[in-house]
Amino acid sequence: MAEKMDRRQQRTKQLLYDALMSLIEEKGLEHVTVTDISNRAQVNRGTFYLHYQDVPDMIQQLKDAIFNRIRSYVVQMDAQQVMQHANKNEPHPLIVKMFEELAKHADFHRIMLGSNGDLSYAIQLRTMIRTHMYEKFSFLPREGNSVPLDYMLAYVSSANLGMIMHWVESGMALTPYQMGLMMTNIINFGPLIAFGLREFPVRGLPDNEQAGQP
Repeated sequence: MAEKMDRRQQRTKQLLYDALMSLIEEKGLEHVTVTDISNRAQVNRGTFYLHYQDVPDMIQQLKDAIFNRIRSYVVQMDAQQVMQHANKNEPHPLIVKMFEELAKHADFHRIMLGSNGDLSYAIQLRTMIRTHMYEKFSFLPREGNSVPLDYMLAYVSSANLGMIMHWVESGMALTPYQMGLMMTNIINFGPLIAFGLREFPVRGLPDNEQAGQP
């Protein structure tokens, strides 16, 4: 009986989710009401309130669940590992997993990152990337660099989010593996080398050999 109830609840939440996504796309997030969602999902308002307090609560629960799954991959990434995979011309596995997670919720990201979606979600993703990078690069000196650390982190986090948003807007035509390889190379080599405007360094050699050191 409990299993049957769980399946029924999951089906109801899926109906509410589908209704919410279609309504956001049609009229914008700020104009969607509980009545709109209930009518579109063909359930009564009481059923909606069994799962959510209101529309903002529903949005927040969805964002939190999906964001936390994406974050679980990002926080495990290590700069040294990214360099190692890039030098072998292969994507970092966790970056691929991140794109796979994004693809699992393709409609959510297409709508939430679109013009009628929720700007705060894009900011949340960018902040998460920047915070993680700050923790990984906190050992770097704060002075004497040609580019201050906070500007470098702002550039890289915004660029990574830009790649994600363009991929979503383009219908995710490239595979998570292809996106993972591109992002791995851009993070490691920078845009000029990754785009082919400058030559790649010799791949597959230890760092001291690439630098010509004994």
